[in-house]
Amino acid sequence: MAGDFSATSDEQSQRRRPFIGHGAPREDDSQRTLRSPLLASARVPAARSPASSIASRTHVNSSARSPPSTFLGLRHRHYANIRELRGKISRVPRFWLWPRFLNNSFFAKRLVFSGLLLSIALAWGVSVYNIKIMLWLAAFKESDPDDYGHCRMVVIFSGLIYHMLPVAVLLFLPGSGLRTFEPFKREDPDSTPASTGTTTENSRSNLEQGERSFTRVPQIRRRFMFQLCEVLAVMALLYDAGLVVYFLRVLFTGAIYACNSYQMHLFTVGSAVCYVGLFVVLYYFARHREHIKMQLGAFTESDQTGVTRKHNVDLSRDTKSTMPEKMINIVRTRLYYATRRGDLQEMREILDYAEAGGLTKAEYGFPRKVYASPKIKLKFFAKTRRNPVHVAAYHGNIRALELLEEYGFDVASLDKYNSVHFSTGSLFWYFARIFVKRPSNSLENTAVSIFQTTLMTPLHCAVSTGQVETVRWLLGRGASPGTLAQASFRSNRVPPLYLAEHAEIARELLMHGADPLVIPDPGYMNTMTPLQLAYVRGNYAVAQELEEWGGDVALTPFHLAAARNNVLAVRKFLSRKTDVDCLGEMGYVGLNRRTPLHWAAISGSAEAVDVLLRAGADPNFQDVRGRSPLHWAARLNKLEVVQLLLRAGAEPNLADGEFLTPLMCAASALDASRELFSELTYAGGDVGYQLPTTGDTALHVAVREENQESALAVLANGGDLMRMNNEGLRPLDCTANTRLLFELKRAAGQRDVMISYTHSHLEFARKLRQSLEEANITTWLDLMDPSGIGGGAVWREEIARGITNASIVLCILTEDYASSEWCLKELALAKQVGTPILAVSTEGAIVDENMQVYLYTRQIIPFEPAIVDLRHDEGRVEYAYDEGRYRSQFHLLLDGVRDEVEKRRYFTKQKNVASSRNLDRDAEDAEGGTGLSTRGTMLQTLGEAQLSQVANTLDSSASSSVPSDPQSSPFVFLSHGDKHVALVQRLVSQLSEAGIACYSDRSVAGQDFYARIQVAQETIVRCSCFVVLISRQTMGNELVRDQLAFAEDKARPIFPIVLNDLDPGLDKRYSLVRSELFHFMANGMNFKASFDQLARMLREQCNADEQDDGYGSITGSEAEQTRNLDSIESLEENRLDWSSTRIRM
Repeated sequence: MAGDFSATSDEQSQRRRPFIGHGAPREDDSQRTLRSPLLASARVPAARSPASSIASRTHVNSSARSPPSTFLGLRHRHYANIRELRGKISRVPRFWLWPRFLNNSFFAKRLVFSGLLLSIALAWGVSVYNIKIMLWLAAFKESDPDDYGHCRMVVIFSGLIYHMLPVAVLLFLPGSGLRTFEPFKREDPDSTPASTGTTTENSRSNLEQGERSFTRVPQIRRRFMFQLCEVLAVMALLYDAGLVVYFLRVLFTGAIYACNSYQMHLFTVGSAVCYVGLFVVLYYFARHREHIKMQLGAFTESDQTGVTRKHNVDLSRDTKSTMPEKMINIVRTRLYYATRRGDLQEMREILDYAEAGGLTKAEYGFPRKVYASPKIKLKFFAKTRRNPVHVAAYHGNIRALELLEEYGFDVASLDKYNSVHFSTGSLFWYFARIFVKRPSNSLENTAVSIFQTTLMTPLHCAVSTGQVETVRWLLGRGASPGTLAQASFRSNRVPPLYLAEHAEIARELLMHGADPLVIPDPGYMNTMTPLQLAYVRGNYAVAQELEEWGGDVALTPFHLAAARNNVLAVRKFLSRKTDVDCLGEMGYVGLNRRTPLHWAAISGSAEAVDVLLRAGADPNFQDVRGRSPLHWAARLNKLEVVQLLLRAGAEPNLADGEFLTPLMCAASALDASRELFSELTYAGGDVGYQLPTTGDTALHVAVREENQESALAVLANGGDLMRMNNEGLRPLDCTANTRLLFELKRAAGQRDVMISYTHSHLEFARKLRQSLEEANITTWLDLMDPSGIGGGAVWREEIARGITNASIVLCILTEDYASSEWCLKELALAKQVGTPILAVSTEGAIVDENMQVYLYTRQIIPFEPAIVDLRHDEGRVEYAYDEGRYRSQFHLLLDGVRDEVEKRRYFTKQKNVASSRNLDRDAEDAEGGTGLSTRGTMLQTLGEAQLSQVANTLDSSASSSVPSDPQSSPFVFLSHGDKHVALVQRLVSQLSEAGIACYSDRSVAGQDFYARIQVAQETIVRCSCFVVLISRQTMGNELVRDQLAFAEDKARPIFPIVLNDLDPGLDKRYSLVRSELFHFMANGMNFKASFDQLARMLREQCNADEQDDGYGSITGSEAEQTRNLDSIESLEENRLDWSSTRIRM
């Protein structure tokens, strides 16, 4: 089974260990110093190549399979910053720990107590043996010489047990508090380790630069006496095993009953009790040893050492290190252990030493040749290279990987990561684990054999320990996700995907090309796909991820040949009359009901797909999910396969079990190409297809899953950005990703901000646009000068459309802005259509009476502090900026712009949702046959006659100006016949704000229509004015006609409002936005009143022009023409454009 791969490995079997040290989350360096120094890693000298560094990202991991960190990384950080921590560490006695230490221990007291009892019993037995038993045995020889031999065997057996007294004493001494026998060497935190690699001056300079000084990591070393105890414990275990053999001889020869004295029986029973007691002491000895070892951070036997080894020596003092072979061995050993500890500074020193020693020359080939992939000899044996890349990947140390890559290490090489570790500790635990059990999946529960060899890549190591970021880093550096491990046993020859126990890691591997249908060893032990293995392990998260990528169970050799694109094998199966659409072996139907064509489409095997289609494979065959091969090819972005299937007649609009078409499957794919969507749409695929369940289109799906490339591809092939689903949501409403929204709006031609400016300040407008687009705000900037094109209709229409569709109009308020008729028209149109206006000032221009109609002072963001100089160049004004102040002011502007954009997006979303709900409600009413609709006319709807004060329902702030009793003050009655609701609401609201009380009637369901007419007539009698809305819709309305006749009969003043439904177009609307409109009826009705108003306005304008010709051209008062230039720094008089400045004489 593939599971044996990790079950037989040395360090990979530690899965559920709290991740710390090497596997701890990596944080940003700038934030690390603000937290506890225990979590702050030491700074590393600047890398030689900037290409080798990457940004720190949050490490995503799971406690279900956390890395077997040696914890030395955390110890390194602890010792590097120990002097900066608060809290005094209490000193321990020099020779013996007081009972207060022993009382606060899990196993020390038990070890001492059991050891003392055992020692006392053994001492009693030794004393009895030497004083009495030997004399009694001599007397027994004379009295019963026949049984003497057997009795002597029992006495010798008991004596051998009692003579274990020295071993028992030494075993409990490590828990007694005697410093001589304590297990591990203590490090004095106040003393600087001898191997410190930086001087005080360097540390001080590093601190001045914001870096922490580096201190070498003290190793966890066992003391000599404790190692002696370990050896004695192993010898005691072997000794006890020999006693068991001796006891069997005594038992089977019947010697156990030869001694007939109760003293001898008591002596023998006591030895048996001491024999069991010895194992109790060994148990507590092992537990105490493991607890202290792990407390210090050594979780495996290889994480500790007994003595200072050669890989810790100073290279500069090693006289033998000048020989190249010796240098390579020293470098390899030191680099391996430095990488295990995560000691980046020592790693750099070693690598620099290797370069300085000439090891990088072609003759020695460091590091590629030195760390070349080993070979398996005699099918069982291979020697490890101790490749540091594998160590760093296994522990998730991305910085170490970056450093090694910088020095030329291969991130895809093979190596034997696990090897047999020889030490007194390993020897002790090899025997101690027989009776001392550790948690499941621990390293020491797994035997490491020299006959079992597995050569794996660093990617295998990172995947096996759940290092998500490391896996992503290795894949980004070109590591192949399909490389099989080389092993002496077939069960271990698997790709990294077989080792994935995290759905996110499986997703990363699949995104980078891992085959979800791989069968590593077909016909042997690993005739399983990754999906089967996930189900066997009970890892349903990984199984679900694999199914989304087309994972399936192993079916037939025909399926495998199609997936591997093995055309010769496919043709061989076809020539043997194998069913081209077979679903499993021996006529069975596989779990997912897939044909070889499905497997070939999922794997992207274009040649195999072509062969299968020519052989008659059904391109529309649906699997258990209802998906055809075209669905899977589109879902996995296999363009060539999609083209072949479409040519063979695959249905582009075939819906699967979830109503998804191939085009919608492509929309959910990552980075689907535009050519893929083009092929589907060209073949007849409906890009506007909506799911029956949700109403989502392909664009909705792509945007909701934040697949930017897929969303842009759908948009480029006809996707509708304004299409709403059943909830009334547009694709733009399905995500909060500002970058995605920016790209979609830019591709669709939608703009959030329309910049209004004078073309003399084009440079500042462009800078502002660039800043807004860098903040993911789409911006429209008109680069045409209207003076050069005569104000063409197309240009006007574009301007008007930009203002109408924009979320906000940004006005660049300069000295010449108010004098530009084009700019004023832009502001007027924005105010008319309700687009918010926000202004920025650059030259301290005042807001005159014309501008105050559109702008408020609080809406102006000053950019004068950011401008340090300006210059004029052929009518163009360019600024010099203080970038710091510019960014500060821009952030103020950005906050306001984003608020308006989000407000527009929110209201549009709410409006669409409400509209969708109303449509649903109307549909339900129509289906129910109630006939009630709030949208019908009064003649169509029988409702309650209710006189309503419309203003109160529209604007609560206007309720105070409208009397509660119609008889208390004058009021206006509005007749509209339930037509033009939006215009009526706006008209009533404006009248209420002007202090004119306005009443109208409306229909309410459930009341008599004639009662409504009666109440309306009573109100018309009391009203001061009768306002009637006249349009094509109301002219034939019976209610309006009756109310108008009644008002005329009662001699009420009638004020007709003629509604003109003419749409002049955006260009005319832009041109006439600041002009007063004069209305004339085509049939001559009310001609004189309209003409009098026109003649009056023309006469006033002619008189004004005549006055301007007599007194000069004055466009405003002196106060209005005063320039406020105090806020611009470095502005001199000689920089003013005097030619464009008018002076009053």
